[in-house]
Amino acid sequence: MNVTEAFGAVVRAERQQQGLTLSDLALRSGMNWRHLSRVERGESVPSLVTIFALANALEIPPRTLIGMVEDHVTTGRRASKAK
Repeated sequence: MNVTEAFGAVVRAERQQQGLTLSDLALRSGMNWRHLSRVERGESVPSLVTIFALANALEIPPRTLIGMVEDHVTTGRRASKAK
Protein backbone atom coordinates (compact mmCIF):
# COMPACT_ATOMS: atom_id res chain seq x y z
CA MET A 1 0.00 0.00 0.00
CA ASN A 2 1.40 3.40 -0.91
CA VAL A 3 1.27 6.52 1.25
CA THR A 4 -1.67 8.06 -0.62
CA GLU A 5 -3.75 4.90 -0.20
CA ALA A 6 -2.73 4.64 3.46
CA PHE A 7 -3.73 8.25 4.11
CA GLY A 8 -7.13 7.64 2.58
CA ALA A 9 -7.62 4.43 4.56
CA VAL A 10 -6.75 6.14 7.83
CA VAL A 11 -9.04 9.08 7.14
CA ARG A 12 -11.92 6.76 6.19
CA ALA A 13 -11.40 4.61 9.30
CA GLU A 14 -11.28 7.65 11.59
CA ARG A 15 -14.36 9.15 9.94
CA GLN A 16 -16.30 5.92 10.33
CA GLN A 17 -15.09 5.42 13.91
CA GLN A 18 -16.48 8.87 14.76
CA GLY A 19 -19.79 8.02 13.08
CA LEU A 20 -19.40 10.67 10.40
CA THR A 21 -20.65 10.41 6.86
CA LEU A 22 -18.57 11.59 3.95
CA SER A 23 -20.85 14.64 3.74
CA ASP A 24 -20.35 15.37 7.46
CA LEU A 25 -16.58 15.33 7.08
CA ALA A 26 -16.77 17.41 3.91
CA LEU A 27 -18.78 20.07 5.77
CA ARG A 28 -16.45 20.04 8.78
CA SER A 29 -13.34 20.30 6.62
CA GLY A 30 -14.67 22.74 4.04
CA MET A 31 -13.85 20.27 1.28
CA ASN A 32 -15.98 19.07 -1.60
CA TRP A 33 -17.32 15.59 -0.81
CA ARG A 34 -16.28 14.30 -4.24
CA HIS A 35 -12.69 15.37 -3.66
CA LEU A 36 -12.78 13.87 -0.18
CA SER A 37 -14.07 10.62 -1.65
CA ARG A 38 -11.10 10.53 -4.06
CA VAL A 39 -8.73 11.19 -1.14
CA GLU A 40 -10.25 8.33 0.86
CA ARG A 41 -9.93 5.97 -2.10
CA GLY A 42 -6.27 6.93 -2.56
CA GLU A 43 -6.95 8.48 -5.96
CA SER A 44 -5.93 12.02 -5.00
CA VAL A 45 -2.71 13.04 -3.30
CA PRO A 46 -3.64 15.25 -0.35
CA SER A 47 -2.02 18.66 -0.11
CA LEU A 48 -0.67 20.02 3.15
CA VAL A 49 -3.78 22.22 3.39
CA THR A 50 -5.98 19.13 2.95
CA ILE A 51 -4.07 17.21 5.62
CA PHE A 52 -4.51 20.04 8.13
CA ALA A 53 -8.19 20.55 7.23
CA LEU A 54 -8.96 16.85 7.68
CA ALA A 55 -7.01 16.59 10.92
CA ASN A 56 -8.89 19.60 12.28
CA ALA A 57 -12.24 18.19 11.12
CA LEU A 58 -11.43 14.85 12.77
CA GLU A 59 -10.26 16.69 15.90
CA ILE A 60 -6.81 15.15 15.94
CA PRO A 61 -3.45 16.91 15.64
CA PRO A 62 -1.98 16.78 12.12
CA ARG A 63 1.18 15.10 13.46
CA THR A 64 -0.99 12.35 14.97
CA LEU A 65 -2.80 11.84 11.67
CA ILE A 66 0.53 11.61 9.82
CA GLY A 67 1.85 9.19 12.46
CA MET A 68 -1.20 6.99 11.97
CA VAL A 69 -0.55 6.97 8.23
CA GLU A 70 3.10 6.11 8.84
CA ASP A 71 2.07 3.22 11.10
CA HIS A 72 -0.44 2.05 8.49
CA VAL A 73 2.24 2.03 5.78
CA THR A 74 4.81 0.21 7.89
CA THR A 75 2.48 -2.32 9.53
CA GLY A 76 -0.23 -2.61 6.90
CA ARG A 77 -2.96 -1.77 9.40
CA ARG A 78 -4.50 1.26 11.00
CA ALA A 79 -2.84 2.28 14.24
CA SER A 80 -4.91 3.43 17.17
CA LYS A 81 -5.15 7.13 17.82
CA ALA A 82 -2.61 8.51 20.28
CA LYS A 83 -4.07 10.12 23.38
